Amino acid sequence: MAAIDDGEDVEPGGLLRWREEAAAQSLATWSPVLLALGIWSYFALPREPPLWIFAAFTAGIAALVVLRRRGGNRVTLLVALLLSGFVLAKARTEWVATSLLHATTDKTKITGVVESISFRGPRLATIKLKTENPRYLRLSYSGKTRPRPGDVIEAEAYLAPLPVPVVPGGFDFGRALYFEGVGGTGRIMGDATIRQGPPGFAYWLRAGISNLRAAIGARIAAALPKDLRGFAEALVTGERGQIPRDVNQSLQASGLFHILSISGLHMSLVAGGVFWIIRALLALFPAIAERWPIKKWAAAAALVAGLLYMMLAGADVATQRSYIMIAVMFFAVLIDRPALSMRNLSMAALIILVTQPESAVNAGFQMSFMAVAGLVAFYEAYARWRSERFENVEAGLIIRALGKTANAVFAMAITTLVAGTLSSIPAVYHFGRLAPLSLLGNLLALPIVSLLVMPAALLAVLLMPFGLEGLPLFVLGEGLKLVMRVSDWVAALPGARLALAPPSMLSALAMSAAAIWVCLWRGRARWAGLSFLALLAIPAAPPPDIFIEATAVNVAIRLEDGTLVPADPKKGRFALEKWLLANGEDVAPKDAAKRGGWACAASACKAMVKGKRVVYLQDGATPDAHCRDADILIAAFPLRGACRVVAHRIDRFDVWRNGAYAIHISREVDMNTSRGEQGERPWVVTPEARKK
Repeated sequence: MAAIDDGEDVEPGGLLRWREEAAAQSLATWSPVLLALGIWSYFALPREPPLWIFAAFTAGIAALVVLRRRGGNRVTLLVALLLSGFVLAKARTEWVATSLLHATTDKTKITGVVESISFRGPRLATIKLKTENPRYLRLSYSGKTRPRPGDVIEAEAYLAPLPVPVVPGGFDFGRALYFEGVGGTGRIMGDATIRQGPPGFAYWLRAGISNLRAAIGARIAAALPKDLRGFAEALVTGERGQIPRDVNQSLQASGLFHILSISGLHMSLVAGGVFWIIRALLALFPAIAERWPIKKWAAAAALVAGLLYMMLAGADVATQRSYIMIAVMFFAVLIDRPALSMRNLSMAALIILVTQPESAVNAGFQMSFMAVAGLVAFYEAYARWRSERFENVEAGLIIRALGKTANAVFAMAITTLVAGTLSSIPAVYHFGRLAPLSLLGNLLALPIVSLLVMPAALLAVLLMPFGLEGLPLFVLGEGLKLVMRVSDWVAALPGARLALAPPSMLSALAMSAAAIWVCLWRGRARWAGLSFLALLAIPAAPPPDIFIEATAVNVAIRLEDGTLVPADPKKGRFALEKWLLANGEDVAPKDAAKRGGWACAASACKAMVKGKRVVYLQDGATPDAHCRDADILIAAFPLRGACRVVAHRIDRFDVWRNGAYAIHISREVDMNTSRGEQGERPWVVTPEARKK
C-alpha cells in the first residue's frame, strides 16, 4: 500500500524522469524554435491568408496569454508562440508591401535615389534604387560614373518583374527581394547622370560610409597585390566584387568560403579583439582596475566597435544578425550574466525573428543558429565534464602549459567539427554543396585568420587616419597568402569537392529536429531526439525527368543513370548550373552536354525519355515538321496554333506565364511550374504583356 500511495512509484522510472525533465525545460530557450515553426507555417501556405485570420490569431494570442496568467499550463504559451510566429510573418509581409512590376519594359527613363550600391567586379555593380513606384528597384550597372548612396541618378534602363525560381520549389530570390521592399529588377544602359541627393542625416551618413569604404579600399589596393586586395577588402569592408574567381572556388572547396562573409567569426574577432585590448590596457593601471568595472567598460567599447564594423561592412541582413548575436553576448557581460549561453543565443534569435521573420526561411540564419546552438550545447557539457573530472587535480607549470595547448587545439577542432556538421544540414538543403575536408582546412587556416589576419586588418584601419597602415597591411597580405596556400592545398586533395543532391524537405526537417532537440533539451532524454532520424527512411519523391528554363532557352533531360544532359551547353547557364548542382553533379555544362541523349539538327533536338518522345525546338525551327515526332513538345518561341495534335506542349508563352518547368514521367506526364509552386502570394507576379 505504501508503494501505491507513493505517486512516484506508480509510473515507470523512465516516464517519470521524462516528465521531470520536460517540466525543467526553459521556455525561453525553446521560444525561437516555436516562433520559427509558426513563421514556416505561414510561408508554407499555397495562398495568402486573409486579414481576418490575422486578426483572429492576434485575438487568440491575447486570450492565451490571459489564460496563462490565470493559471493555465505551459501548453497555452506554446500555442501562443506558434500563433505569434504566423502573425509576425503576416504583419511583416503587409509592412514591406510594395507595388510590383508585372511586365518587362522597353528602354525607359528612370529617376531615383541610390539606397545602396555593391560592386561585383571592377565595373559591374548592383544598385538598390529608391523610386516612387515601386518603392525600390534592383538594377545592374556597368557605367563609368560611380554613384554613392544618397545620390539622385537619372538613367535609361530595361526593367523586369521579380525573378521566379530556376526550378519549381527552388530558392525564391523574388521573395527575398520583396522583403527588401524591391518591386522590380533590371539593368541600366550606359552611364547614369548623377545629381545632388536629398538632404537628410540618413543619406548623409550613407554617403559618408560609402566614401570611407572607398577610401579604405583604395589604401588596400595600393598596398597589396591584385590577387589579394579583393580578399582583404572583403574582410574589412564587406566588398567582395574584386575577389578573383579562382580564389572563390578554392575557398569553397576547402571549406573556408565563410571567411569572405562578414559573419559571427569576423564580428567576434573584431569586437572580441577590442574587448581584450581595452580590458588589457585598463588593467595596466591598478588605480583604475581595482576601483572601476573595467570589464564592463571593455564590453561597452566592444559593442561600439561591432556597430561601427557592421556599418562599414554594409549592414546587410547577415551582418546585422551577426551583430545582434554578439551584442547580446556583451550585453550579458554588462548585466553580470554569462556571455555565452543558450539563453543568450535564444534571445538573439528572438530579436531577429521578431524584427525580420523572413529570416526563418533564410539559409544564413538557419546555418548560424544551428552552428552556435551546437557549440553552446557542446561546451556547456564539456565544461561540466571537465569540472567533475579535473576539479581537484593539481599539476605543475609544464603540465598546465601542455594542457592548455592541447585544450586550445581540441577547442579549435571541435568548434570546426560541431559548427560545420550542424550548419551543413541547411547548407546542403539550400546549396547542394559540401566540403568534406573543411575540418582540415579550418584547423590550419583559422589560427592564421584569428591571430594574424584579423588583428592586422583591425590595426590597419585604426592607423589609416595617420597614414601608418603600411606595416599592418603588409602583415595582412602575408597572412592572406598563408590562408590561400592552405586553401589551395586542401582544395587540391582528392574528395575536396563534393556536390550532393539536396535532401527532401522532410529529410532536412528530420535532421534539423534531431539536432535542435539534442542541443536544447536538458537531461538524458536529449538523446531521444535522434528518433526523428527515423523519418529519413521515408522515400523521397523521384526527381524530375525534364527541366525547362524560365525563358525556354534551354532544356535538360535525365538519362537512365540519373545524370542530366542539356540540349545546349551555353544558353541559360545560370539555371543549367543550378540544375546540375541540385542533381548532385559538380560538372561543367559543356561536359554534361557530351554525354549524349539528344540528337540535334537544324535547331531541333530530339530525345527519348522513359518511352516518351521529347522534341525541343529552338529559334528558327519549323514546328509543323516535328509535330508527329513528339509526345512532349517544347519550343523556345510561341507555337500559337501549331502542333495542337501533340498531347503536351510547352512554348515561350507557357514559360512566360508559369516560369520554369519540372516534368515527371511515369504512367502520366506530370508538370510542376515555378509559379505554381510559389502559390498565390504577394511576391508572386502575374505576368502582363511588355510595356512600352
